[in-house]
Amino acid sequence: MFQVATVPEHGINTNLLVLFISESFVKKRKKDFSLFPDSVQATLQQYFQVFKDFKGEFKETQLLYQSANSGVQRILLVGMGDEAGLKCQDFRELGYTFQTVQEKLNTKRNHIYLGNLRACHNTLIENLTEGIYFRQYRFDQYKSDKKTKPTNTRYIFLCSKDDYSPRFRQAFLRTRKIMNGVFLARDLANQPSNFATPRDIKDKVIQHFSRYSTIQVEVLDKKELEKLGMNALLGVAKGSSHEPYLVIIKYLPPSSNKKRVALVGKGVTFDSGGISLKPPANMDEMKYDMSGAAAVVGSMEIIAHMQPKMEFYGVLPLVENMPDGSAMKPGDVVKSYSGKTIEVLNTDAEGRLILADALAYTVEKIKPGIVIDFATLTGSIMVALGDKRAGLFTNSDELKNVLFKAGEESGDWLWPMPLDDIYNKELESNVADIKNIGSRWGGAVTAAKFLENFVGKTLWAHIDMAGTANDVKHLGYWGKGATGFGPRLIAQVLKGLNKIL
Repeated sequence: MFQVATVPEHGINTNLLVLFISESFVKKRKKDFSLFPDSVQATLQQYFQVFKDFKGEFKETQLLYQSANSGVQRILLVGMGDEAGLKCQDFRELGYTFQTVQEKLNTKRNHIYLGNLRACHNTLIENLTEGIYFRQYRFDQYKSDKKTKPTNTRYIFLCSKDDYSPRFRQAFLRTRKIMNGVFLARDLANQPSNFATPRDIKDKVIQHFSRYSTIQVEVLDKKELEKLGMNALLGVAKGSSHEPYLVIIKYLPPSSNKKRVALVGKGVTFDSGGISLKPPANMDEMKYDMSGAAAVVGSMEIIAHMQPKMEFYGVLPLVENMPDGSAMKPGDVVKSYSGKTIEVLNTDAEGRLILADALAYTVEKIKPGIVIDFATLTGSIMVALGDKRAGLFTNSDELKNVLFKAGEESGDWLWPMPLDDIYNKELESNVADIKNIGSRWGGAVTAAKFLENFVGKTLWAHIDMAGTANDVKHLGYWGKGATGFGPRLIAQVLKGLNKIL
């Protein structure tokens, strides 16, 4: 439970009081302890006079104990480093750091003091709370010895009377809605592929969204996909014993403004590469190849709670890419839903094939004003951007600006990538309208150019999240496994999309 309050005049009663301390404060010869609550000033003064081991470095921690009869049992100092240079992600890291210590102590009543910071505002509270939530995430449903989640832990943020606003409570509510979507996306992407087949994901989506009156779920099975001529999607699924699906999650608010946005997510529940088989090392990570679909599901969860007036459609092409005697082969030609023929030169470039049919269907049948697709599409985007930012490709400068800004604010960071027509030459085929891979260089760009063939003139953005989907290095609050990239971005961009449409 999260709360916000002003510093009580009669003193603080808490198991743990968290104080954020900057390097500059520690270095000062004459420190102003009046910035802190009366009940801890003497303890802090004595500590800093006697000990020199705490420097205030970023994420450094020091635990202090007070007398047994004190209202404040423990004080946790958390280093901020250079306070002036702190960004949103730094406060997420600080929240994550505090929560790591809290879990070891198992304290039930925790006060987080913000009165000595430059400003106490919604964004600060949201970022610290996000960091706490990220640390609380567990994926242990397949472990015999599960770590129990805290059920009655309280977090009380303390502001000064001048900074306090009742609106801060809305920051907690908003963050909880967003993190529920992030956790849903992480849970789906973290599933072992034998428990996350296309049918499993389809069933989970139907079951999960059955609780919402504003959401309907439509499912197209293999027979319906065959009737529609989705041969690119079906071609990828040919080598698997698990049948493919196209799942459409429809958010239809009662007071709709008739504006439509479609989110399309690559849902390859396991990607062996097909006949173009991947190397065996780390192939287990290919369960994360449906992280784009997971991002869309998590985003639709947030949308259901935030209740925008726009209509949203989450479109999930769900397949498994496996090699067997009936699998699609390099050199095969398939006729896509749009009518374009595709020469398949690499069966491991399968994500763009299922997205080709899903995008074309979305544009024709749903007729959205904006389409945004999420996909773990290419290793090339990791060569270009590493694992902290996803590649942003779009046919609209206005959409690019809105999404980029939302990425900076949400922490699901993007970076604009080129979409020049000269790259089309890479995809020219001798036997079909288009081939599914270009040359070795610029693979993320040619993959995006391939997808562009199937969106027509609709405002469209492609987010290649191959680097950011799982196991991001040196960014603690994302943790191990699936990161849940995407839902925070969509939560942040809702107002901006409404203005574009």
